[in-house]
Amino acid sequence: MISKMQQAQILNREGRLDDARTLCEELLRDDPGRFEALSMLALIAAQRGDFERAIASYDRAIAINPGFADGYSNRGASFAALNRVIDALANFDRAIAIDPGHAEAHVGRAIVWLLQGDFTRGWREFEWRWKTPQGRAMQAHKGISQPLWLGAEDLAGKTILLHSEKGLGDTLQFCRLAKCVRDLGATVLLQVQGPLVEILEPLDGVSRVVADTQPSPSFDLHCPLLSLPLALKIELSRIPTGTYLRAPPASVARWRAKLGEPSKPRIGLVWRGDSSNAIDHARSLTLAQLLSLLPDRYRYVSLQKDLNEPEQRIVAAHSLDFRLSQDLNFTETAALCECLDLVISVDTSVAHLSAALGQKTWILLPFNADCRWLLDRSESPWYPSATLYRQASRGDWRGVLDRVAADLNRDFASRPG
Repeated sequence: MISKMQQAQILNREGRLDDARTLCEELLRDDPGRFEALSMLALIAAQRGDFERAIASYDRAIAINPGFADGYSNRGASFAALNRVIDALANFDRAIAIDPGHAEAHVGRAIVWLLQGDFTRGWREFEWRWKTPQGRAMQAHKGISQPLWLGAEDLAGKTILLHSEKGLGDTLQFCRLAKCVRDLGATVLLQVQGPLVEILEPLDGVSRVVADTQPSPSFDLHCPLLSLPLALKIELSRIPTGTYLRAPPASVARWRAKLGEPSKPRIGLVWRGDSSNAIDHARSLTLAQLLSLLPDRYRYVSLQKDLNEPEQRIVAAHSLDFRLSQDLNFTETAALCECLDLVISVDTSVAHLSAALGQKTWILLPFNADCRWLLDRSESPWYPSATLYRQASRGDWRGVLDRVAADLNRDFASRPG
């Protein structure tokens, strides 16, 4: 017969967080110093986004077991989620002092350094991602046996495979560095997610683009896209910028004809990302939230694919162009973006696409934004055409959209289109 603690662990793995928490609380009533139950309560709180409660539970667990490296690392992650970066770094440092090979603590520390703009330490430390279970699984799946290039070897006359990792947005952001690798004398092959192949085929510096589901051509060296800033020694002050993606002119012309003559400014909207992403609940909002706070004097165009039933009911009651977006791939989305005056998007792939095209792009960010957006700034060194709108507190989309509405009226109210 399994114990209550084992039952709680199973329930947690199954996503039954309330039931797992109830069992842990029962265990703690019987034994307030039950270390495993405290650790599980902290984990559940963090999974629910209650990071203050998670920190309090980790405090109790660490007091019982001061050598609890996982506790320090997880408490560091909770501090990082609250943007308490000094506290986060102190906890990651302590976890690493206890266990120098603690991969998650190293990755957590890397993310905080990158958030602070410390690229020198951050990108090097970020290589620890390959020591995590997820990183090892990805390496095994890729099955690449050629040597890894991190900047040391001369690339003249060599063929190098640059390959994507997970997020579509990551690929769109870092593919710009292919030209820098080509300029070192290499022939560059780019292996990316299937949906991105067509839009990336004209990318400067790349000889061939292949989907990650296809066998790669022969190559001498390889480098993951998110390792390129380390290999190329990219610093915050010298990020390669400018427009590096473009839509086919024929597609742009077709979309201009489809949209017709502008009678008012045309604004593209993206309000949610991929629901399978663990952070999507924090970065996405609902269409109802978005439309309720945006001025109604503009022509809004949905760039969101696969509208669900509640969204379909909402768009039926609003003057929102949504049928245009239902069959879009990335190439057609790029062409449509080029026909708009502005794209407003949450932190998802379309935001990267629009900004990489050099389009005016307003990106809506959660309180604890991805490290690529740094801290406390409204502009992005990665995308000169982007403006960042950050939550002032966790979950505060109203404050974000109030600022967006005010800026829309400032920038577009007097424009006929």
